[in-house]
Amino acid sequence: MTTEELLNNGYFPKELPPCFFTELLGNDFNTIANELELNKNTAQIAFENTANSRIGLTTVQIDEEKIKLRQLFKNRLNFSECAEFSIPKPGIARNIIKIPNPLHQGKLSNTIANNYSEIEQLFRESILSTTKPIVETEKGEGKRSIKHENYGSFKELCILNSFKFSIQLKTDIAKFYPSIYTHSIPWITFGGKERYKRNRALHKNDSTKISIIYGDDIDDNLMWCQNQQTIGIPIGPDTSFIAAEIVACHVDVLFTKKLKSKKIDFIGYRYYDDFSLYFNSELDAQIALTELKSILSDFELRINDDKTVINKTHNELESEWALAIKSFYFRPSLNDQKEDLWNFFSIAFKFSKKYPNESVLRLALNKFNFVRIEKDNWDFFESLIFRLGLSDTGALQKIAKLLVTYKSVVNKNVLKSFCTEIILRHYEEKHDYELTWSLWLLNEFRLQPNKILIDKILSSKSVTASILALDMLSKNKRIKKFDYSNIISSITTENLNTKLWLLVYESSIKGWIPDVSVSIVSNHFYFDIIKSKNIHFFDSNRKLEPLKTNRSNLEKIDRKVIQLQNYVTKNKISRKEIESKINAIAANLNLSSFTQLTTREKVQDKLTKSDGLIKELLLKVSSIQSEMKKFEIRKPYFVIEKRLEELEKLMSKEIESEVREDKNLLFDPKYEE
Repeated sequence: MTTEELLNNGYFPKELPPCFFTELLGNDFNTIANELELNKNTAQIAFENTANSRIGLTTVQIDEEKIKLRQLFKNRLNFSECAEFSIPKPGIARNIIKIPNPLHQGKLSNTIANNYSEIEQLFRESILSTTKPIVETEKGEGKRSIKHENYGSFKELCILNSFKFSIQLKTDIAKFYPSIYTHSIPWITFGGKERYKRNRALHKNDSTKISIIYGDDIDDNLMWCQNQQTIGIPIGPDTSFIAAEIVACHVDVLFTKKLKSKKIDFIGYRYYDDFSLYFNSELDAQIALTELKSILSDFELRINDDKTVINKTHNELESEWALAIKSFYFRPSLNDQKEDLWNFFSIAFKFSKKYPNESVLRLALNKFNFVRIEKDNWDFFESLIFRLGLSDTGALQKIAKLLVTYKSVVNKNVLKSFCTEIILRHYEEKHDYELTWSLWLLNEFRLQPNKILIDKILSSKSVTASILALDMLSKNKRIKKFDYSNIISSITTENLNTKLWLLVYESSIKGWIPDVSVSIVSNHFYFDIIKSKNIHFFDSNRKLEPLKTNRSNLEKIDRKVIQLQNYVTKNKISRKEIESKINAIAANLNLSSFTQLTTREKVQDKLTKSDGLIKELLLKVSSIQSEMKKFEIRKPYFVIEKRLEELEKLMSKEIESEVREDKNLLFDPKYEE
């Protein structure tokens, strides 16, 4: 983990369009930090001495003015607020995503990166967390600086390991990120609240006092990101995810120890702030809930009572709406697809109405990552996704991906009407996500919003949408005159430390607003440094990658086989012939072995042979299970069987894809004329 990685890939929210980026800051962070420290005192004195040139002041007044300027200089390097980006949750609720000031986000990232090995040790102490941060090694669109196991892994662990417990406790932490007490982080990193406070009470000259505590630096940096707030951390940056897991993993440890001391047998897992815990009795679950509430209260946190349920372990492994959407099959023929689209969206809209607080429509769009829309059906499909977008605006990012993929057939007039309608519905409430993605789509398809629409966006004071609007206005040759009064009063040096920092910086260095002084940025020591390095955070030419023409499921198959091999190795399967057969399947399905094949016939032969080996092994594993009485002994073979079944399904899809006349039809947007 490095500071550069945290700033390049883990700073701005993943919900922003690709035109907002931070790589330039991350790449130059060390140079900027060094220049900041080396020149800070000299710059402060020079800033104070500007009082000498003010006409009409007495010597006493000049000295007083210097004191004011000194404090102003220091405030600009200490005080800051986060820019905000409001995003829709399913239903009517919204989340406020934060974009911290680069000065303090850089310091926070640096502190975490320099102490990440110690932080990882804190994560390892939790046996409940399924969201322990993992350093991301892959690069590309959508990749963050860190990742974690997906929700499917969380569900699988719950299912596989809870079979012997009859009672389930489901709960979560209410408003987790906004409620985290930043001072609790140094308590945890130092080994506990009491130990931390005893150390702090020691005199500074006491030889046993530990003065440098990295948790204090994390605490300070988080506070300075939010104008010294001690309650809550910014939602969005990866640094906040890491900070939240520091707290949550420590809660896990305390909770596990407490139940162990009470001799309560249980199994459980946590996904972010959601707990799924399993017990032998309702009394044990009630005791556990009481203990969890008590532990959380020590960290100024509380349980979400509305989402807390104790009941018998239920058999519903997947909700009805998710099953209906995931299992829907699109027939490959052109004539059938239109009817399938109608049926699929009918199902999606029906369940969306029935479950308004679930991500039904957003999950439905994921289906089209793997279904190629035929050219003759595009207009029909387009109207359906626009209808979906108006119903659930949180799907705009996914809709944008589809539109970029099928760019050549998008009806621009319909798209412009769609984006205009979104903007008109949301500008008064300053719904940043809707305004920003609508403008990004207009810009991507070279569609200009009119003067009235731009004025409404600027009046909303949405930072990200206003940046896009100003950039588009600067390129619009048709609009000769424009009244900037809605925004010009906000473009000040002092606002480089407020929620408007990103708007002030970008509009100033890009020269979008007439008569705005270039000194707005140069008067701010830190922002003048990053400006001197040609650093900016917005580029309208940056593109959203279209869906890739993924030739097959081979990569998924390869990953699934590796997971299976790792499981067998880790669990030391007693029947060695099973491990041997799995290795044989892995050798045959190795991704690199497919790249050496030059004809479709050879690929099909290899797939058919592997499919036969999998089916044969499934029968063998099933037979072994039937011989074993205890589930604990049978469990590894049960897991192997389930993963082989998943592999078999992927193989069936791949064989079906290969048999088709054109294997590139998988969402390939290039139509033959």
